[in-house]
Amino acid sequence: MTNLLYPVLFTPIYKKMIWGQESWDISCRPQEMSVVENGSLTGCTFEDYISRDRVKVLGARLADINRFPLLVKIISAKDNLSVQVHPCDRYVQGERDSGKSEMWYVLRPPDNGYLVVGLKPGVTREMLRAACRSGAVEDCLNRLHVGVGDIIDIPSGVVHALTAGAVVAEVQQNSDITYRLYDWGRAGADGKPRPLHVDDALAVADFGKQVPLPRSSKATPCRGSQAIDVLKKSENDMNLVISNPHFTIEKYVISSPYAEESDIGAFSIFTCVDGDALISTAAMSVEIPQGRSVFIPAGMGAYTIAPSSSGNAVLLKSKP
Repeated sequence: MTNLLYPVLFTPIYKKMIWGQESWDISCRPQEMSVVENGSLTGCTFEDYISRDRVKVLGARLADINRFPLLVKIISAKDNLSVQVHPCDRYVQGERDSGKSEMWYVLRPPDNGYLVVGLKPGVTREMLRAACRSGAVEDCLNRLHVGVGDIIDIPSGVVHALTAGAVVAEVQQNSDITYRLYDWGRAGADGKPRPLHVDDALAVADFGKQVPLPRSSKATPCRGSQAIDVLKKSENDMNLVISNPHFTIEKYVISSPYAEESDIGAFSIFTCVDGDALISTAAMSVEIPQGRSVFIPAGMGAYTIAPSSSGNAVLLKSKP
């Protein structure tokens, strides 16, 4: 019988963009379907893998869901991304995709040191609409200075953009709906301006949200967010950094082997964001280099995480 319950690596799906590149590490979408690259299931699509045992792969709490809930990417921006906003679930109800909340972990800061996150205080829907007409959108944007290791929460409704030079790990709802508000006067591959979605963007933008702050050892969590929990186990630290209705993110700093068990209620995903890590079960070990992700099926049971070389390994653990 084929072993389903081991740490699963998927072959990254590389997508070249006009502004840079995305690597989709964990994706279960009809046009962007991950394929297993390790173990007894090598060559199996993610969709087929799930269908073999939904309870043991996804977890008892998620076995009846219609859509795999998360999408994990590494994004490399050679140029600015469009200034954009994503809708909530309610706005796109009945469409092919869900809403889209996301988070970024900064692997490399942008060339200018800041990302676009939110709007300047006092900017209203009417002011932003007028700025779209006049070409003054940049005057409305909040610039957030970031460094390596910062974590930025981007709930649906927050206007945002990665800027040139930034490399981030992104965990998001499994959706590809983006409403472009502004594109820096850029032409597309055909030499024409790329389409904007100003009416939709203005309809879903939340002008009352606090500007999300970066989460780091020196940063203060956003007001209104769940407090950060810190668990220190031996030389290893585990920090709950984001918790919302769509996903939770824990940051693991591992300097010595750490043992835990999978959650039979729900799968998890580890993304290595610094150093190299080794995840081992009784049956096999899987190395995770920086910038790669591994899927932990709900029924896998006991496993150990350790740095695979000297120093620490830093991982994000994502759960729906």
